[in-house]
Amino acid sequence: MRSLIAVSLGLLIPFIFADAQVISGRITDNSGLPMAAASVYIQELHQGTTTNNDGYYEITLPAGTYNVSYQFLGYTPVVKTFTVTTETIVADITLNEQLFEIPPVRVSASGRDPAYYIMRKTIGMAPYHMNQVKMYRAEVYIRGGGSVDRIPEMVKKRMKIEANEGELQEGRYYFSESVNIITFNAPDKYVHRVISSNSNFPSGEDQASPMDYLEASFYQPVLADIAISPLAPTAFSHYKYTFLGSSSQGDFVIDKIRVTPRRKSQQLFSGVIYIVEDLWAIHSLDLTNENLAGNVRVRQLYTPVEEGIWMPVSHQFDLGISVMGIRARASYTSAVKYLEVEPDRSVSLPVTYYAYEEAEGNEAGKTKEQREIEEILSKDDLSARDMSRLSRLNTRNARRDEVKPPLEIEERTTYIIEEDATRKDTSYWTEVRPIPLTEEETATISVVSATGEPLVHRDTSTLTLTIGPGSDDGKKSAAASLVRDLALGKKMKLSKEAYLDFEGLADLKRFSFNTVDGFVAGTGMSLSVKAGQDGRFTLAPSAEYAFSRRRMMWNLSANLLYDPLRSGNIYFRAGRHSDEFSPSGVNPLLNTVSSLLFRENWMKLYNSTYLITGNRVDLANGLNLSLSAMYELRQPLTNNATFSIFSRSRPWTGNIPDNPFVNGDGNIQDQLQIFAHRHLSFTSVLTYTPRQRYRLTGTAKINAGSDYPTFALTWKHGYNYNDTLSGHYDLVMADISRTARYGPMKEFRWRIRGGLFFRKENLQLQDMYFFNTQASPVLINNYEDAFYLKPYYSVSSPDAYAEGHMRYTTPMLVLKRLPGLSSTLTRENMSLAVLWTPDYGCYYEAGYSVSEIFFLAEIGVYAGFRNRSFEAVALRLTLRLN
Repeated sequence: MRSLIAVSLGLLIPFIFADAQVISGRITDNSGLPMAAASVYIQELHQGTTTNNDGYYEITLPAGTYNVSYQFLGYTPVVKTFTVTTETIVADITLNEQLFEIPPVRVSASGRDPAYYIMRKTIGMAPYHMNQVKMYRAEVYIRGGGSVDRIPEMVKKRMKIEANEGELQEGRYYFSESVNIITFNAPDKYVHRVISSNSNFPSGEDQASPMDYLEASFYQPVLADIAISPLAPTAFSHYKYTFLGSSSQGDFVIDKIRVTPRRKSQQLFSGVIYIVEDLWAIHSLDLTNENLAGNVRVRQLYTPVEEGIWMPVSHQFDLGISVMGIRARASYTSAVKYLEVEPDRSVSLPVTYYAYEEAEGNEAGKTKEQREIEEILSKDDLSARDMSRLSRLNTRNARRDEVKPPLEIEERTTYIIEEDATRKDTSYWTEVRPIPLTEEETATISVVSATGEPLVHRDTSTLTLTIGPGSDDGKKSAAASLVRDLALGKKMKLSKEAYLDFEGLADLKRFSFNTVDGFVAGTGMSLSVKAGQDGRFTLAPSAEYAFSRRRMMWNLSANLLYDPLRSGNIYFRAGRHSDEFSPSGVNPLLNTVSSLLFRENWMKLYNSTYLITGNRVDLANGLNLSLSAMYELRQPLTNNATFSIFSRSRPWTGNIPDNPFVNGDGNIQDQLQIFAHRHLSFTSVLTYTPRQRYRLTGTAKINAGSDYPTFALTWKHGYNYNDTLSGHYDLVMADISRTARYGPMKEFRWRIRGGLFFRKENLQLQDMYFFNTQASPVLINNYEDAFYLKPYYSVSSPDAYAEGHMRYTTPMLVLKRLPGLSSTLTRENMSLAVLWTPDYGCYYEAGYSVSEIFFLAEIGVYAGFRNRSFEAVALRLTLRLN
């Protein structure tokens, strides 16, 4: 539950004052009802707080005279002046609903709702507001709590969460609060110093942090990598806006806009947003997102902290979670004090259309982008093209002085936790807590003695998940544990630097059936040991038994990571097992089901006894060289199994691939014969990704994508021989690919590959280039760059070949516009796959699919064409069971 809370969290902040006085009271509406999360803000100190759920507030101030602003979304602000001396001031405030009037004449030239004019201006200015602050430092008091109100009995029995202090209890209220200092430096660096923290959550892990939302903003197009902001450049495709009126607030005019999704979607918000006219900045918002887990309501209030800079000073997050019969609630709120705010003077404020004429005489110092921005803002009615152009210009204006970012991606947030952060006593929290506790929070908060020592010490270093009903006394016998570990496997920490992962004797991933081996069952293990200062050595043996062949199959893999910073590793593999003729092959689970139930034995195998060794290393950032050598004894196999559940009278197909170069349909001089032979090969692969971004974790380097394609060049030299025949061949292959992501849940993936065999002496079927054909109507896991309508092993080339693949994925295309599907997180895909060989000619498939169905399925329709003739159309269902 807390991880969901943490993802939806926001910018939240406090203050600490010694020897100061207090202003406290209660905020209610005109009917006397308490107003939870109302904002109390002191302009002179850039400091604020909010009311608790009962409407009470409390703020500590040094002596002086202050203008205190009381605000709540949709209500008229009240400003009071107080002189703080040595007396506690009690100020109860009543807020009246604010009247937002629609002016008699406020219609755009096009006759559209004026909300669209206002939002076009605001969306166009969003990049400016995102980049107008160069640095700020703030104190943040964040508090939150929640409870799991209902856990179904079945879930209770199947999952039990244990911690040293106890279990997550149904109906118990959990509460946490912290005082933090947040320092921001543009464009995206944060230092988060935890001054103090208090919590009664059962585990110290995964505590809520204000940074998740602090690093986000509704000025950003996408929040939490999935939700589309009402201020995104593409917002008009997703939202409808309604003008609800304007109201004066001091020197500003505030516009009230209703935000309505054009379709029901878990990516969209609904609610109200308030805009400051002329600045086209957010004044406040009250937006709700409905998703599979429940509802997330976000309320934010902005205030001017510097001239022209409005920043959030109040946040309230309410979550209602309802999933799989589990019901939970949670809420987070904050108090903010900005200690320092430094505007970015290099980002120029565009002139609004009101001041455009006055600024015409000051053109000399303006950039081309600034003049275009002012020209667009001078229009009374902005088109969609104007709005899009304005957004791009503001982004370019904000980034014009930026240099290319470094390739190393550093962590955006540095966490510093004070040594005594969790040992503050009760008197400390009474003094610094700006939001009074409610009765529910008072009853559940952890109590700490005046000495700073916790009354109860919680060891939360471990979290154990117990699956199954368990025994009454919670203890398991050694014999039962041994049987379970032998059957299901176990991960063991042998020492500080060594780990053993045993798969278990009943490992279903190694259970399969094919007509050559019959039923196959086996197990494996992996031993990982630290090697040297930063390296790691891994040894992974495995064994499987083929019941119909009565043959033990085995594999041994060894890998030495000797240079983590350069991804340098040496590997060795040896074994004896049945292998497929095509590298893409048939999924073993699919072949098991098709063989046993329908007597369709798609998988074709030969016996492989092999030895492989190789080395991979980065020659430079983005440039990787892989060298490998292989010896293999290849022997033909025949069908041995006779068992199937259904269709037993139907004969098996022979253990020979349905391939034109084997059955004589290929345009070659001689039909290939499958016979025993030995194979030697050497392969080199050079891969290059320009401007490859990366992260450093300790001494290891992790690649993190690039804005450029990845180029790969492969050369393979092979030699096949037996007692009567021998010959060499060479293969050269080039590959270019890229996956680009655009906005929320959108991506475009493409790959172009081509190759050529030359000096083709004694080239065997296993050496040909096989295209990835996947003919099953139901597929397991994802297949990239596949052809879905051609039989397994049916398309290959011993000569030249080429193929290309494109796939565009978007959350909204055709079917997602329907009411029943628009509220889901499914995505739509369009794909095109093309291949060519001199013998086969040109073949291409066009497809449309819907993916992420219940997060595990994709269903699509594909049409195949050969040269200019239509061949076939079919549905395909893909299940992702990884």
